[in-house]
Amino acid sequence: MALTAASPAYAQDAAPHLLPDSLNLEIVDGSIIPEDCQYPASITDTTRFEIACVTMPRVISTEISAQYVGQLGEQGWRQGDYVSGGMTAVRTDENNCRRVLNIFPSPFPASDVDSEVVVIWFALDRAPRCSGTQPG
Repeated sequence: MALTAASPAYAQDAAPHLLPDSLNLEIVDGSIIPEDCQYPASITDTTRFEIACVTMPRVISTEISAQYVGQLGEQGWRQGDYVSGGMTAVRTDENNCRRVLNIFPSPFPASDVDSEVVVIWFALDRAPRCSGTQPG
């Protein structure tokens, strides 16, 4: 397929997992980590979010996206809320605090609604959401 031949395939070799220190998602065949994720301004605050992205051909994006969601499910993540432009996934950590992962699919680049490429932006909230006061 011409779309994958023009993509920077070496990015997959350089980073075989997305967010290896937290989510550690395996890169799904057919998707790549682009050189420039072109993140929306709403998730570029890296003090608040740990961010990553993958791109894929639109024609197989549903299948590839389902594999990423499956990996999250295997790690205990569950569907959270629908939010503007995407959804959240939530998981309770070992301290009984809720972790929130924002997931935003979009045409890539976002300004090209007819693009043959789709991106998924992942934005993991760095601050766990704990109810009550936690020992510290």
